[in-house]
Amino acid sequence: QAFGSSRFGGSTLPTSWPGSWLARMNSLCQANRLIQLFKRYDPNGAGELDKQKFIEVLRQIQAEEESMKMALDSFDESRRDTVRYVDFVDWVMKPKEAIAVGSRTVLMLFGPPGAGKGTIAPILVEALGIPKLATADMLRAAVSLGSAVGREAAGILKRGGKVPDELMMKLIRSRIKLSDCSKGFILDGFPSTLEQAKLFDDLLAETGEQVTAALALDVPDDILKKRVCGRWVHKASGRSYHETLMPPKSLKPGEAASEQNMLDDVTGEPLTKKDDDTEEALQNKLAAYRQDVEPILAYYEPSGKVRAVNCNVQPAEMFAAFKGILGHFGK
Repeated sequence: QAFGSSRFGGSTLPTSWPGSWLARMNSLCQANRLIQLFKRYDPNGAGELDKQKFIEVLRQIQAEEESMKMALDSFDESRRDTVRYVDFVDWVMKPKEAIAVGSRTVLMLFGPPGAGKGTIAPILVEALGIPKLATADMLRAAVSLGSAVGREAAGILKRGGKVPDELMMKLIRSRIKLSDCSKGFILDGFPSTLEQAKLFDDLLAETGEQVTAALALDVPDDILKKRVCGRWVHKASGRSYHETLMPPKSLKPGEAASEQNMLDDVTGEPLTKKDDDTEEALQNKLAAYRQDVEPILAYYEPSGKVRAVNCNVQPAEMFAAFKGILGHFGK
């Protein structure tokens, strides 16, 4: 586990973040946590703290005194008695040097349900040192941070509406300017339409950049059916199992999976299946996926950026394929 914990304001706080606290702030997740901590010191929601309270918060995350003072002096040129903490976090997150044109790795990750994006994305993140940007995560973070885009999106989502492309582009424009994207990023769930792909290309063109590669995870439908329809979950903890790929200890060899013999390894409680982990639901999802994604891949195909990756192989073979693809693009 990356975090230790201490108690403050009734919540568990990270206390053992490795490395410089400024380097740690390159993570949007950590930045969001810090803003939530600032808000606990700001019960009236003023959006700013006096410097003494502000420094107390930074000490909670073990900020080094000297670097903390230097950062404050650099940020607060007016030497005010209060600090607007959202502006400070935003300032820390922004690259201090201009991003070299065309130097970033910009990947798009496409795959149907059960293809393995959740397994593959973290490995690419670690190997390339760039973040994965999922639209759902970005929307939640923007809403939580209370940014202008987040407030606008929150209103739409509360009404059950779909976030329009214009707003999504605002969100992505601001997100990819943050310092953790200085070497590149992996898009997961975006673009979801051909129009979004064209808008994103226009956005990249503003800085002389372009998509590095569109990676399409390829798995036969019958294998997807086995993967998806064999999933079981322990609802309380979120622990997941599979009838054949990762069965619980309670399922004996040769037995057919049932509610009686699919039990959580830790608690012994019955496992359940998600309502949409059925063959019918999967077929509907596959049809929707292909309707949305195939035009996007066809759009990028003429530029030679589309690469299909066979994900119905052993992990070592699959990762070797990714390495070869990225090596082709000089990454």
